[in-house]
Amino acid sequence: MSLNKVTLEQVVKNQFIYKIGAYSGVFISLILLQLIAVLFSLNGVGMSAGGSEQISYSLHYYSGNLVFIFTMLWVFIVSIVITSKVYRNEDFSFVSNRLSSDLSNILFVIFVSVIGTITALLSTFLIKAILLFLPKFDMFYYSPISMNMGRFVFMGIVIAFCYILISAAAGYLVGTLVRLSSLIKILIPVVFVGYLILGGMISEVSGLATVVQFFYSESSLITFVLKAIFTVMVLFASSVAIFNRMEVRQ
Repeated sequence: MSLNKVTLEQVVKNQFIYKIGAYSGVFISLILLQLIAVLFSLNGVGMSAGGSEQISYSLHYYSGNLVFIFTMLWVFIVSIVITSKVYRNEDFSFVSNRLSSDLSNILFVIFVSVIGTITALLSTFLIKAILLFLPKFDMFYYSPISMNMGRFVFMGIVIAFCYILISAAAGYLVGTLVRLSSLIKILIPVVFVGYLILGGMISEVSGLATVVQFFYSESSLITFVLKAIFTVMVLFASSVAIFNRMEVRQ
């Protein structure tokens, strides 16, 4: 056994591959959740109407924004679940330590964020396909993807992935904090809701809106990506630091 030297990279790789297969059930929940979001999206995100004495019209607007929001919620919950004690104890079946456990979890969170981003973007085509077969519309129009739009499509993919990954990193930190004490399970929702309410009462912009505006108001893609990467690194690093300070097998 002394001749078998296992490196940290090998342990993390083995744990990551194991978790992809062991936690494959989360992808079924992703599909179900996104299908529900697609059904809700068929009601449209907006409507306008007008006309004159001889003609009248109504315009219905559709998008995949609801699917994107549901995906962010899904990856947030998944990141919390994999930090639970039951999932953490499964890592002890490997020759590993807390660092390798965290690194494999972070890789898995990034992996599910990629899958969630791809399926969320593809859901827009599903919405368009369903709308084509609905009989209530006399005319259906959508913006086709052209070569000139390639840059905007790429920007949309990058921005969507950044938002989903931030949501995942936030969920991972929340799940790690919950492991510290059962009291935090109650304290975090109370503090979060209270901060939003007090933030809205004290200023014109609530606390959550301030955080969203920090990213949403950024006009430069490079700066936005750097903000997202820095935020994700801080959230993950905080989770690793907190988990390493816990008692053994806590």
